[in-house]
Amino acid sequence: MNLSRIGFDKRSVMVTWLTSYISVLLVPIIISGLLYMASWHVVESEVNRANNSALQQMEQAIDNSLGGIERLSVEIALNKQVNAFLNTSKPLTDNDYYDLFNIANDLRVYQTANDFIEQIFIYYRNSDTVISARERTDSRALYQLMGQQDGRSYEDWKSLFNKQYIQEYAPITLSEDGHSAKAVVYAKSVSLANLDQQGAVILFVIKDSKLLEKIPTSDANAIAVLDKENRLVAGSGFEQRLNFMVYNQLSEKNGFFYNRDAGTKMAVSYTTSAKTGWKYISMIPAALFNDKMTYMKKLVFASILLSLLFGGIVTILFLRKNYTPINLLIRSFSLKAGIPFSEGSNEYGFLQEALNSTFAEKEQVDRRLHQHRDVIRSHFLQGLLKGRLEPSIPMYESLSVHDMRMASPHFAVLLFHIDDYGKFQEEDYADTQKLKLIQFLILNVTEEVMGDHQQTFSTDMDDMQACIINFGEEPNKDELVRIAVEVKAFLLEHYHVHLTAAISGMHQEWLGIAEAYQETLSALAYRLVMGSGEIICYDELPSSDASVQSRSYYYPMHVEHQLINFVKAGDYEKSSAMIEQIIEANSSNALLSISLAKCLMFDLASTLLKTMDDISANGNSGNKQVVLEQMNPIERLTECETMKDMQRELQVILEHVCRSIQEDPKRELNQLSELVKAYVKDNYHEESLNISMIGGKFGLTPSYLSKQFKMQTGDALLDYISRTRIDEAKRLLRAASMSVAEIARKVGFADINTFNRTFKKIEGITPTTFKEIG
Repeated sequence: MNLSRIGFDKRSVMVTWLTSYISVLLVPIIISGLLYMASWHVVESEVNRANNSALQQMEQAIDNSLGGIERLSVEIALNKQVNAFLNTSKPLTDNDYYDLFNIANDLRVYQTANDFIEQIFIYYRNSDTVISARERTDSRALYQLMGQQDGRSYEDWKSLFNKQYIQEYAPITLSEDGHSAKAVVYAKSVSLANLDQQGAVILFVIKDSKLLEKIPTSDANAIAVLDKENRLVAGSGFEQRLNFMVYNQLSEKNGFFYNRDAGTKMAVSYTTSAKTGWKYISMIPAALFNDKMTYMKKLVFASILLSLLFGGIVTILFLRKNYTPINLLIRSFSLKAGIPFSEGSNEYGFLQEALNSTFAEKEQVDRRLHQHRDVIRSHFLQGLLKGRLEPSIPMYESLSVHDMRMASPHFAVLLFHIDDYGKFQEEDYADTQKLKLIQFLILNVTEEVMGDHQQTFSTDMDDMQACIINFGEEPNKDELVRIAVEVKAFLLEHYHVHLTAAISGMHQEWLGIAEAYQETLSALAYRLVMGSGEIICYDELPSSDASVQSRSYYYPMHVEHQLINFVKAGDYEKSSAMIEQIIEANSSNALLSISLAKCLMFDLASTLLKTMDDISANGNSGNKQVVLEQMNPIERLTECETMKDMQRELQVILEHVCRSIQEDPKRELNQLSELVKAYVKDNYHEESLNISMIGGKFGLTPSYLSKQFKMQTGDALLDYISRTRIDEAKRLLRAASMSVAEIARKVGFADINTFNRTFKKIEGITPTTFKEIG
């Protein structure tokens, strides 16, 4: 591409880039200006920080030294010899002079212990005596030493010591050997027990050179210390410039400001001592750090010029370099998209036109994909539930494609089995249409009853509806049960659709969904035991551990024989009640496994089929055989999906079978058991009542009579006789006042021991205990 040819075309992207690069070049210029301003503030703050640091060091050093003096003053005030001289008055005796000599020796020791102190004086007002480490004098001599140079009169100076209590610092001018020197005096009263008496004042003299000897100074800066009365306590360098300082103007604890003194701009930093209230002030001419900023300004201008020079060169190089891929891209679109590019046109406009054409084609493809989106997503969810995903595709990509986002890593699966189509059963739809319609209802109702903290993804799985529940917070099994209950209730109330719901355990991450689905299948399989229309939680199923799981089911042999006898006798009520009892006993067994439930169902079906075969084999084929062929019991029983379904089918088949037996003309033989029962109830009090006696009554052998009675009733005849006697004995024990022996004879027992043994066998307690309880 010829750069010179398109470089001056106003519509070309080259002009836009050139304008942008020039704007970019202005950025370092602006930044340089900002950096210059920021540097000024940095230098200013650094100067202030350095001055504050120096002032704080000076404050700490002086405050520490003054603290030592104050502690020393307390120690001197407590000195016995100093306190003993308080009451001494003129004229002084030899003993007084001796005491003063000892006090002077002590003062020398105190002064030697602290090299910060220039001199220590004790002024005794009662005797007008001033004692120091070197000499003894009076108040007038002390005035000439430290008060006369400040222009005060003797009386004014002396009045300072007439206060009841003194503890303060004051700047003074010392006069020594004809020379004067600035100093600070710390005065502290020595208290007396009697406040009406005159006491003494301890005076510590510190030269200002001692105060500032550890503070670094220079000819350029000034250091000053002002007390609360705006008096100069100590200072060094440019002392004449301190005249403009007023203590009350330095109102803050510390600060920094500019001021002018004699036409010179000064940078002033100050801080305040928390101990003495003194202001520590540092002044430095502003010109000292203005020189640094002048050098900084030169660097900034140099950087701007270099930025413009090298930036211009880089701009030209990058204009050429960046335009090359645009040129190649335009040529590629022009060839492949078939859109011609005219020289001088805007490159971006051409690319926009080419991209719009490409996007239009993409939208058509996306529209087609959207039409099949639900099917594709359903297929993906089915693979996710069955654990059959493409391992080469990362899970997050698959989720993004199907617009699925995790609210949390906690998942569970709800599986709905359609037991009855309800109102849709009567609609003129194909079975697949009914199934799809109910699954659509389940999906929408599930999403409706979901809380704000969960999201669901649903798909059909082998004529069932599977819902993947993604918890937005901590997983809650009760929440899953609530959802299942509300979905079942809604479809049952509005559409009469019966559902069975299976709930998996809680699992982590998407990989646990396949395991959760298998758990719902296991829970749904337990529908065989619990029946249709239930909510079955996998966590509540019997354990697969053989030590925990029930190893048998309730269907003993004697119960089977009783059932067979009831059926053969045509007694529908007893046979139906016995089947209901068997199903209920096993359904309520929480440890009954699915395999055992299936075995039970096979056993019940086998019992009924064998019984019907026996009926046919005994010559009762006629009408009963026709009924059995019409009922088709084998097919009906083997198609049962649950134990409760089998119970209903068994009862239907039993009803027809028992009705056919009752209609049999030979049924009078089956009335034998009723006649025997009536005979026993009339003759139970006879001690000789037994099987032989009853057989003789009806003209039957004892063995045949026992067999027929057991076949028709399921009970042994002797047992029936014993129960009949015991039932009457129980009535008499409750109502009559007879003895146990009398009652035993009255119900047919010749021996009281036999009566007691039989009663306890049937009732579990002795007759005497029964009577006491009754």
